[in-house]
Amino acid sequence: MLVKETAVTFGAAGRLTGILSVPDRPDPSRPAFLFLNAGVTHRVGPNRLSVRLARDLAEQGFTSLRFDFSGLGDSTVRNDDLPPAKSVLAEAAEAMDLVRSRSGVDRFVPIGICSGGTVAFMAAREDPRVVGAVVINAQGHLHGTDPELSAHLHSRTMARHSWRIALFSSFRSKNWIKALTGELDPRRILRMMVGFPMAMILRRKQRRERPAPTEIPADPAAVLREVLNRDVHLFHIYCEADEGLDYFHVSLGDRGPKVASERRGRFTMIRGANHVFTLSWSQDRLTEIVGEWACTTFPGSGSAAATG
Repeated sequence: MLVKETAVTFGAAGRLTGILSVPDRPDPSRPAFLFLNAGVTHRVGPNRLSVRLARDLAEQGFTSLRFDFSGLGDSTVRNDDLPPAKSVLAEAAEAMDLVRSRSGVDRFVPIGICSGGTVAFMAAREDPRVVGAVVINAQGHLHGTDPELSAHLHSRTMARHSWRIALFSSFRSKNWIKALTGELDPRRILRMMVGFPMAMILRRKQRRERPAPTEIPADPAAVLREVLNRDVHLFHIYCEADEGLDYFHVSLGDRGPKVASERRGRFTMIRGANHVFTLSWSQDRLTEIVGEWACTTFPGSGSAAATG
């Protein structure tokens, strides 16, 4: 299927820039995908993944827009004092408006890696036009912005990550060989491994000694179910080497994948892959599972669905 790509500017004073990908036979019954920046990476995405995914989805009948948030890539900075957490949601909404005006599609699936995945999840919570979200290697999206809580979660996440990578990952033998040959510091690995059970002990002690907080953070499972109960098709994807996978399990425990798979949710872990999908086979795998999920979840009703 042919894909038409057009450079677009939109938002207040045309400050936002993106690339609209449209299949030659678009199916308006299918939602459009919005590709969100990963950190400060340009809209092409790490290793040009956003470009590859957008074009692959367009070949299967999905319209998509990959764009830069204000101050990133080719988009200019905002001239107001709107906080970043609010500006990214406002700009995602403007992106939806742009796609709707150009294609008539009025349902959307934000997709992002790392911080882009967090924004995709936030948009799924906030905007009723979002019917699905692909959250890749996100960390912190199930909690608030309390700095003490964030620091505590980060400590436990890193401890669990070191323990898991050292003893249970598919590449554990390679890491220990690197430690023995001096490429990695074995003392640092051992310190982090010891830190995980110590973090659990300290957490229990702090719960007993610390007075009740004035604002209790939301239960992460409840936050996740809040989105799933809106019948949003929520797809969590984590790489085996990614710290976000440990955040997910620290937050939700062993029940995490089960909770994430309730109702219209889905959870997948890609063994052997790292945070930005450096290896070509991992890029192939990500493209495959996102495309399969999109076509299965949103089969469409027009000619694009029949050929995609």
